[in-house]
Amino acid sequence: MRQVLLILIFFCTVSSHGQNNGQNSTIALTKADSLQIIKFQNRLKSANDKEKLELYYNLASLYLSKNDSVATIYTELLLQNATAINHAQSKGKALFLKGKIISPSSSIRALDYFQEATAILEDSEDRSLKDVYFEQSQIHNLFSEFPEALDYGFKSLEFNKINDIEENILRDMSFIGYIYDRMYEFEESINWNRQALKIAKRIGNKKGEAHCYGRIGIAYDELAEKDNFNKRLFDSALYYNKKAAKLSESINDLAFSRTTYSNIGNTYSKLKDYKRAEEYTLKSLAVPGFESRKGVTLVNLGKIYLETKRFIEAKKILDSAMQNTLKYGTRKYQLEAYYRFHELDVKKGDYKSALNNYIEYKSIEDSLLNETKTRQIAEMGERYKTADKERQILIHRADLAERDLIIQKRNAQLFGIIGFAVILIFIGYLFYNQQKLRNQQLKKESELKDALLKIETQNRLQEQRLRISRDLHDNIGAQLAFIISSIDNLKYGFKITDQKLNDKLTSISDFTTETIYELRDTIWAMNKTEITFEDLQSRLSNYIDKAHVFEGKINFTFQVDKDVDIKRKFNSMEGVNIHRVIQEAIHNSIKHSNSKTIKVKVENFLEHLKFTISDDGQGFDSTNVEKGNGLLNMQKRIHEIGGKFEVESSKNRGTKVSFVI
Repeated sequence: MRQVLLILIFFCTVSSHGQNNGQNSTIALTKADSLQIIKFQNRLKSANDKEKLELYYNLASLYLSKNDSVATIYTELLLQNATAINHAQSKGKALFLKGKIISPSSSIRALDYFQEATAILEDSEDRSLKDVYFEQSQIHNLFSEFPEALDYGFKSLEFNKINDIEENILRDMSFIGYIYDRMYEFEESINWNRQALKIAKRIGNKKGEAHCYGRIGIAYDELAEKDNFNKRLFDSALYYNKKAAKLSESINDLAFSRTTYSNIGNTYSKLKDYKRAEEYTLKSLAVPGFESRKGVTLVNLGKIYLETKRFIEAKKILDSAMQNTLKYGTRKYQLEAYYRFHELDVKKGDYKSALNNYIEYKSIEDSLLNETKTRQIAEMGERYKTADKERQILIHRADLAERDLIIQKRNAQLFGIIGFAVILIFIGYLFYNQQKLRNQQLKKESELKDALLKIETQNRLQEQRLRISRDLHDNIGAQLAFIISSIDNLKYGFKITDQKLNDKLTSISDFTTETIYELRDTIWAMNKTEITFEDLQSRLSNYIDKAHVFEGKINFTFQVDKDVDIKRKFNSMEGVNIHRVIQEAIHNSIKHSNSKTIKVKVENFLEHLKFTISDDGQGFDSTNVEKGNGLLNMQKRIHEIGGKFEVESSKNRGTKVSFVI
């Protein structure tokens, strides 16, 4: 078997020399790498079993990312030999290499390998842990599982600090900063990258230094946008990004300098300094190579021309961007190109073409979303099959163990016939208990596997729930926003003399805006498994503040008694129903009561909470008036969550809506 694998290595190595261009995944070996490979292969001829394990690991590591086919063969040799001589540490290294090789095609399977490797390598404190933790942090970050990503990032940092591996300490600190950036913790991101920057300067790592400057610049840019487009923060973003660009140019890191120039151009666009935005965007496009990544930069340039009303140049650049995305199959950038074409058509007043381009944009967006979901489902199916195989192996092992025990029991009986009857009974009893314990152990292992699968399924369901909320926000929210934008364009693009039509369009726009607010409330509830009273109080306060702004003549009060437990938690359905009922009650008071004061009060009622919304308006005769949809909906919402609902009103004495949860 080993000879066959060595022959395969020979042919994979030979074929790799003829595949150094086009779209292959191999990278040419350097002269130093080739000399090392020859040296290790020569040593294999006289090496003992343990020495071979180290040599296989070194050879697989050298070929990793340069020729993954050969790396796979050496990894399999390492795993086979480590298993044969029961060398756990080398088995852990082999599993780590398998994860590295498969990571580009299946992150979920790679994560499984890394977790197996971690369990083995942690026992021996192997130096491979300096990268195993980091790889897991990267995958969890890719899946937007930020707590897990931070956990492994800190584990990697701690290991590298203990072992004084400064290059990796720099890497880990900067990446932890990047995770915080993705969590919208921009100030925390800046702090971590500043610490990493000090290490980069001390050890003379220019590439690491440039990347720290770039990440600090990106964090300042996002911080500025969050802080109402704060010019001072944008200036900081430009300062650090320019330092990153200059440094990356000096070390000929063209990929990072190209990206940084594009980031600088985007910052100037946000500042509406389109002259400089164009200058740096063109500078990014002028960097040689990286043609497959330039589609998005061309789209950014088209956006600059759009904003400066150079529609002819915008059309040419967007056409070029579209050709680039079609040539290299970068559908994500093609999606953005269609959206810019849609904006161009709107600005030119060509609404038919704008609609067609927007339909193309949505079609690609939906297609990309479906592809992502299909890939995730396939990977989850693959994991399920693997788990199912493991269960079958456990059952098979149980059968073998049972058969083995039966054979041993028969042998004991034969010895007992010769003259050891008492010993036979004793041994039989011992074997019976051992069999029982083994079966119980195997049963517990199977139950544990099932429990782990259930937990994993629940986690995936939670992830799907979060994805659905993001889809609602990104897809339906965007479509509603587009409706409002389209109505505004119709009103301002055409002289509408029909007042009824104008009022109808305004009504549709207002209704759509209200729908967006309700959608945000729904997403707020979906994103939480439970809602604290503090969350609810904060959201109600914001709503009352907004109502006060729009209805300045009405005095609003919001009172929470001191003895109310503000740490109390509601499930998402309870939280959203309470919020909606209070909103509806306030809305009804504003619309119908003609009141001067609206009060919202929360107090303890026995072991429950009582919410009261009252006004001093004109009221109504509650005994003669039939309940409308608003009151019926409020009553239904409270009954759904097991509460009691009550309305008290009389003419000229105001209205009081109360419910107990």
